[in-house]
Amino acid sequence: MTLFAFIALALAMLTVGFQVRLRLVPAPLGSVVFALLALGLAWQAGLVSLSAAAVLLLQAALALWLVLGSAPRWLTGAGWLLLVLLALATALHWLPGTQNPLLVDAEQLTPDAIPYTLYANFDKGWAGFCLLLALWPSQQQGDLWQRYRRGFWPVLPLTVIAALGLALGFGLVQPAPKLPEFWLSFIACNLLLTCVAEEALFRGLLQRPLRDSLVGRGVREGAAVWVAITLVSLVFGLAHLAGGWAYACVAAVASIGYGWAYQRSGRIEVAVLTHFAVNLVHFSLLTYPMLR
Repeated sequence: MTLFAFIALALAMLTVGFQVRLRLVPAPLGSVVFALLALGLAWQAGLVSLSAAAVLLLQAALALWLVLGSAPRWLTGAGWLLLVLLALATALHWLPGTQNPLLVDAEQLTPDAIPYTLYANFDKGWAGFCLLLALWPSQQQGDLWQRYRRGFWPVLPLTVIAALGLALGFGLVQPAPKLPEFWLSFIACNLLLTCVAEEALFRGLLQRPLRDSLVGRGVREGAAVWVAITLVSLVFGLAHLAGGWAYACVAAVASIGYGWAYQRSGRIEVAVLTHFAVNLVHFSLLTYPMLR
């Protein structure tokens, strides 16, 4: 039951961009159906209590209202604020009644590494889905292949090299190629439960509105873009300060790459995959999470 809950949540994320027409109202029907299935399965599996499921359902309903609804500007702004607060509380595991499965318990992946623990965070994945759902209409359209090409090249390889090269320079990691037995679980959890939530928040909810606000105040667009990327990346680095100042600096540099990928493509999924590429190379080729 637990596995099926996560599969349904993954399908909700992957189908959030598909639109169907129900009468005259565009609605991301497929993603909502998968999300409701995921929530029901999570409740049956004991991942969420009935009260927690009600709060998660409220988040999804609020995100859907922001996509489909028409309301005064102040009410829409209040809705966004409430969604962000609920998503933050959920992603930070502050919501009572959630029980995320423990997949890896303080395992040393290499003899010189600090122990690594991995949870399958259904709550963080749900927060990411709700943010992604609410933000999807703001995604830039057009030739997607061209947008993906601009977003990934040369941004992705430069971001991997800069972030992990800095981590090597700081002595946080060293070369350590490996393929732990739980590598598939890492890929699924990191991509869908971590990267989606973080990029939806930092790129979609912070970087884009900050850039637009600066442009609206008369700042030249090119300057506004890089001011927004830099400021959001500083916040991203501070959010990773628990790993130390050097780790926070690496996270901030990596975030500049994620922000650049998002700016060039106008697509959140490009930032998500760039973020995931850094994490995957770190996991498979270098000390993970870092040296003791």
